[in-house]
Amino acid sequence: MAERIKTLPNFDGLNFPIWKVKMTIFLQSLGSRVVKAVTKPFSVPVGDEDIWSDMATKEFDANTKAHYALLQVLNDNDIVRIIHCKSAYEIWSHLVVTHEGTS
Repeated sequence: MAERIKTLPNFDGLNFPIWKVKMTIFLQSLGSRVVKAVTKPFSVPVGDEDIWSDMATKEFDANTKAHYALLQVLNDNDIVRIIHCKSAYEIWSHLVVTHEGTS
């Protein structure tokens, strides 16, 4: 049986706490490594992709999926704020600070 297409929880700049929960669940639906990509810092492994360890490749793939998903759901105003971010973790952290502040 074919897997159903997942609907992305678009963010319109309002109700960030609700969107954050929906987005977390969406990322979990893509895999446990994908949701972890927004909770821990990531840097691209060094060297040629052919010599990366299996773990480095999986973390790179998870970060790429999370990064792509985040870019797809944000409105243009938020994309302008995070376009400089190099990882899903950086994007997520920036959104949290922007919409929830710091504690």
